[in-house]
Order: sequence, then structure tokens, then C-alpha cells
Amino acid sequence: MFNNFMLMAADGMNGLISTGESILGWAQRLGLIGAAIAFCIGGYFLMFGGDRGRGRSVGWFLGGAVGLIVVMGAYGIATGIDSNIKFGN
Repeated sequence: MFNNFMLMAADGMNGLISTGESILGWAQRLGLIGAAIAFCIGGYFLMFGGDRGRGRSVGWFLGGAVGLIVVMGAYGIATGIDSNIKFGN
């Protein structure tokens, strides 16, 4: 009885892990698109922004780069946690 319960819990955990990985993959695609849009807006301000364009473009470039690093690093953090933490025996 207890072994059957442990097998069902392990199946649930595997399903949860695969759901988390698919959500992270989706977030990475959206993050890549968002960063590309931020870089395009920053480039627009840099080229056509006049005197204040450079200052406005730096914020867009930094925001796009930091967001991209966070979203792309999330998968590495998740796999590191998954490999180091084991549930059960």
C-alpha cells in the first residue's frame, strides 16, 4: 500500500517537473521576443531621439539585457535545483 502511494507521488512529481520545464521554455521564448523589441526601441531612440535619445536608449538596452539574462538563466537554476534536491529515498 505504501509503495503504491510512493509510486503515485513520484509520477505526480515527474508531471510537475515536466510542466515547470514547459513553462520555462515558453517564458524563454517570450523573453527573447521581449528583449528583441526592447533592443529595437532602444535603437530607435538612439538613432532618432535627438539630444536625449542616447540617455533614453541606454535604459531600454539595459532592461532588455537584464531581462534576457534572468529569463535564460532560470532554466539553469531550475535544473541545478532539480539535480541537487531529491525527494524520498
